[in-house]
Amino acid sequence: MSVFADEYDTLQFNTSVNRAYDNNLFRVRNNETSDQITTYTAGVKLDKTYSLQRFIADVNYVDYKYQNSDFLNFDAINYDAKWLWSLTPSLTGNLSTSRNKSLNGFNDFRLFTQNIRTIDINQFRAEYSPYKVWALIAGLTETKVQNSQTFNAVAQYNATAFDYGARYNFASGSNLSWLGHKRNGEFDRTLNTTSLFDNGFTEDEYEFDFVLKPTGKSNLSSKLAYLSREYDNFSIRDYNVWIGFLKYDLLLTGKIRANLDLSRTASPFETEYSTYSVTDSASLGLSYLYSEKLTFMLNGRLAQRDFKQAVQAGVANREDDEQSLSGSVSWRPIKSIGFTLSSIKSKRNASSAYNNFDYDDVTTSVMVDLKI
Repeated sequence: MSVFADEYDTLQFNTSVNRAYDNNLFRVRNNETSDQITTYTAGVKLDKTYSLQRFIADVNYVDYKYQNSDFLNFDAINYDAKWLWSLTPSLTGNLSTSRNKSLNGFNDFRLFTQNIRTIDINQFRAEYSPYKVWALIAGLTETKVQNSQTFNAVAQYNATAFDYGARYNFASGSNLSWLGHKRNGEFDRTLNTTSLFDNGFTEDEYEFDFVLKPTGKSNLSSKLAYLSREYDNFSIRDYNVWIGFLKYDLLLTGKIRANLDLSRTASPFETEYSTYSVTDSASLGLSYLYSEKLTFMLNGRLAQRDFKQAVQAGVANREDDEQSLSGSVSWRPIKSIGFTLSSIKSKRNASSAYNNFDYDDVTTSVMVDLKI
């Protein structure tokens, strides 16, 4: 039987103003355009438990304003709602729906126009664990991705997945999971025999997840997965790849925490010189809790992105090397009000000069939270 503390039985309101200066908004090599972007956010979160049932709803209204490139202005209502249900202590699960609306960044979308990407995800998941050692898992996931402008490299699509697997819970509190995902998707575009843009795909993913029981000083989670995708009409674009991550957090002293993140990700990127891209990245972060009110953070990241499986003979390969260094300071003078100043310097060296760029971003934000 699950019991939730009173801290979950709250209605929370939040509002923030975020102002960022970006010296290379469109991520170009020369003739950079700088701009100031102000983001206004207002949201409400409900977290309530009734007996074995828990309901969570998080809704935010976000308004993006660009000082100079005002054709990029837009607003969005983003939400994430969940019902953590329980029929018996042994049969539990969740039913969730979410929407996220954001600007397709100019790292990959290279046209100087607004392209809004909307991602809707609906999910049902059930777990049966009669002895709290083994658990059987099954569920369905529906994903819908829309672009406001044509973007064939990262196209819009609808997909339905059957999720299944099992988890073993160790006596120590750690757990090991095996999960499978069988996806069927349709692109919202017509078949293109010239560029080899398909109108559908099937995808199988098999993953092992290991989570070490968190302690007061460390936390480790990892994933190793094999992903295989087949297109409905153009088998030349079929691919398979290993992906995964290792995340480790460690409390070095009473006030200093370090985190290490190693990952390999893969995602479709359909052009004449590639079908998908693989990104290998490593990041290292440090946070220093100077006091209960003041926190400093520093993070560095190195990544290599390789674009694989060209569909036209003779086209040049593309490979990107990315480096970034970021830092921030957060001050919360009282529990409900916070201030953050952050800065990031990032650079991309690509085998194609057209895709080279570097940029600096300085952001200030003010946050107000209220719980009742």
